[in-house]
Amino acid sequence: MDAIVLVGGQGLRLRPLTLTRHKSLMPVLGQPAIEHLFDWLDRAGFARAILAVGRFNDDLADAYAGGRPGRLRVEVVRETERLESGGAVRYAVAAADVEGRFAVLNGDVFVDFDFQAMLAQHISRDADLSIALSEVADPWAYGVAVVDPANRILDFVEKPPEGTEPSNLINAGVWIFEAGLTAEIPAGAVRVEETLFPTLVAQGRTVLGYPYRGVWADIGTPARYLELHQALLTRDQLPWWGPKAFVDPAASIEASVLGDGVQVGSGARVANSVLWEEVAIGEHALVQSSILANGVTIGVGATMQDAVIGAGATIAPGVQLPPGSLIDPHTIVGARG
Repeated sequence: MDAIVLVGGQGLRLRPLTLTRHKSLMPVLGQPAIEHLFDWLDRAGFARAILAVGRFNDDLADAYAGGRPGRLRVEVVRETERLESGGAVRYAVAAADVEGRFAVLNGDVFVDFDFQAMLAQHISRDADLSIALSEVADPWAYGVAVVDPANRILDFVEKPPEGTEPSNLINAGVWIFEAGLTAEIPAGAVRVEETLFPTLVAQGRTVLGYPYRGVWADIGTPARYLELHQALLTRDQLPWWGPKAFVDPAASIEASVLGDGVQVGSGARVANSVLWEEVAIGEHALVQSSILANGVTIGVGATMQDAVIGAGATIAPGVQLPPGSLIDPHTIVGARG
């Protein structure tokens, strides 16, 4: 069975991180986010993953141009125009010669559930379409599904106003398509979530939800990216430090991820944060609830909270960044001439 992985977005909400790295290549516990999806697809028994890569995503396409080691075969399909989810599915099916039933995944989600159980429900109920559903605390930020006791989806509400959401079950970005559905996707750059899915429900077709409990995350924003890491650290009950990371014995690390080659000086505190590769934290610095991309340097005594700092940026000693600061790559903040 094939899986089409939709990775056509530009990661605008993740800037400045995505100014230098595709969001699917952003590290999650030290490996590219997309690799976690590939590992899950491999465990689920898929034979092939087709990366539906959008325009201007050359770094991701190049990373997998030669495939990927292991049982799961990875192929890249490059789009030449904006297609949205519906057009991307239609194009990938044709370009990669997908036959029969297939799965579609949003490339910016982290999932961990029993896909074979979802597939068994789909087959036993002779469904046209199945959608994995996750329970979340903020359903108004997503597409919300209304299901009956037998898991049949009765309605969709896309990003309802807060307080009006009909359930807390949201589209988790993993779908099972029967082959004939490709021809039913409207022409042009359309989103299946807003066209095909509600149309099938309105027609009385068998559209099933598969509610599951487990780790799920949409890493499309810095806040959600951090939340995923907190969930994984809580689940695994372990700190995560990459190879060659060094933390001075007098430093404090709390619920944080340190990438390969990170250096943390004496008296520094890093809490609820994710540090990519080769980040240097000076003595007595404070990094709270922040994301620091590769090669960032934080000077002695500098402080920050809810900051997102792009690759290669430097925060000079003693600088107190305003909460929520976004620092572009290779920027120097606070340097004196």
